[in-house]
Amino acid sequence: MTGRQPGWIWLACLAGVWLASVFGRPDIPIDETRYVSVAWEMWSGGDWLVLHRNGVPYHHKPPLLFWLIGAGWSLFGVNDWWPRAISALASLACLSLTGAIARRLWPSEEGIGERAGWLLLGGVFWLFFSTSVIFDILLTACVLLALLAALRAWQGESRGTWGLFGVALGLGILAKGPVVLLHVLPPLLLVRWWDGSARVGRGWFGGIALGVLTGAAIALAWAIPAALHGGEEFRNAIFWGQTAGRVTGSLAHRQPFWFYLAVLPLLLFPWFFWGSAWRALIAAVKDRTDHGVRFCLAWIFPAFIGFSLAGGKQAHYILPLLPAFALLPAFGWRRVGWSGGRAVLPLALVAGVAGVVFLLSPNWAGKLWFAGFIGKAWPVGGALLIALGAACLFFARGDGALPRVAVISAALVGVVLLALLRPLAPAFDMTPLGRQLKALEEGGVPVAHASAYNDQYHYYGRLLRPLQEIGRDDVAAWLAEHPQGRVVAYLKKADEVEAVQPVFAQAYLDGAVVLLDAAAAARLPGARP
Repeated sequence: MTGRQPGWIWLACLAGVWLASVFGRPDIPIDETRYVSVAWEMWSGGDWLVLHRNGVPYHHKPPLLFWLIGAGWSLFGVNDWWPRAISALASLACLSLTGAIARRLWPSEEGIGERAGWLLLGGVFWLFFSTSVIFDILLTACVLLALLAALRAWQGESRGTWGLFGVALGLGILAKGPVVLLHVLPPLLLVRWWDGSARVGRGWFGGIALGVLTGAAIALAWAIPAALHGGEEFRNAIFWGQTAGRVTGSLAHRQPFWFYLAVLPLLLFPWFFWGSAWRALIAAVKDRTDHGVRFCLAWIFPAFIGFSLAGGKQAHYILPLLPAFALLPAFGWRRVGWSGGRAVLPLALVAGVAGVVFLLSPNWAGKLWFAGFIGKAWPVGGALLIALGAACLFFARGDGALPRVAVISAALVGVVLLALLRPLAPAFDMTPLGRQLKALEEGGVPVAHASAYNDQYHYYGRLLRPLQEIGRDDVAAWLAEHPQGRVVAYLKKADEVEAVQPVFAQAYLDGAVVLLDAAAAARLPGARP
């Protein structure tokens, strides 16, 4: 595990976590379910230019992830595993690209890229999102490719470098919008601070400008035709509204400025709690003259401050900064050495304590909403977590500790997915109701959704027509106009199902989702007579 070719082990770890994700949990509402349904509407409707959600142009995200999902479905058939494989493959690319960046920054130092890869792969937060249907790992791959291309130009390899840089920026914009520029441009514009030489001149900044123009041209090649076909609201949103809304926090996810500082322990777990990792990081930062260290700092701090000042925040927004966080201690590690087995105590302790909690879940779950789902799976999962904690103490020692802990982290995530999340699948799985809606669609029965509809069911029922969105207070009136129709509604408590007597019901998070006819709608809690 300590050899110079860790690629197969990285692939095996990510493949294991991906398989655990495919078999261990459904897509999580409302984000993942919405994204695969948007991809389904694109693929089934044939419109790859203007994305749609429930039949309406969808402007909240750019198209690259949806295009990749549709391309995979065209090759492999429509399936559940491919959308999650995209992030896993992007994650594997990120490990390789991080290593390549390390070799560019420190060409005379051996093993930095390998150590950075293990640090990145061993992050539990990174592993969870490596198999999620989400944009940020894909964006990270684009950021790393752009930075690698720029470093090639910095080292004098001019052939095609700025073109590759522009392509990476364009793909990044298509992956998640102009936010890619916040990750990429600051370290490049600060080159005279981290380079420390006079060799960077107008050609460098001209190359950056050329790359930005190339990236913009790639993005506009989609955005302009889409804007012309998508209508005024769609046009305003993709060119300004979405970016401005996320910066101000007016769209969603508004958090205080210190939010990212508060979640750093989660983002960097388990390394955040390792004394050796901190000593390696401090040793790296103390080397103030090293251009690689300064490059990483110029990569981290401007983007971190920018995201902190923005109104809309979620923890996964700063995933593209994690490779820089991995590179710094990877550089400093050789200077401080490995301090022994105590460094793995935090991971072992967390795994052990969590294992005891889940092992004893029959004693404390009681009447909590998920108690009926856990069965024997949580105690078994708890025992496995305790075993992994013990494995940390016995096997994660010596110079080979980094790869061993990374493998243990991957196993820990696999256990959580298979043993702890899989039993909760009925509370998240949109497929049963989706199939009911498909049968109604094929029978020509009109269906309405009694609240804002986030496309939770279109992919899972393979629906081809939109659901009509109505308010909760409009259910009775709508059913009066559509006597044979059905309405999708949500109950706050699962035990309300018996009183409502719906046509169909299934668990939905801590409550239930039901399919109503007129008689059941009259029994709905709070229904108007």
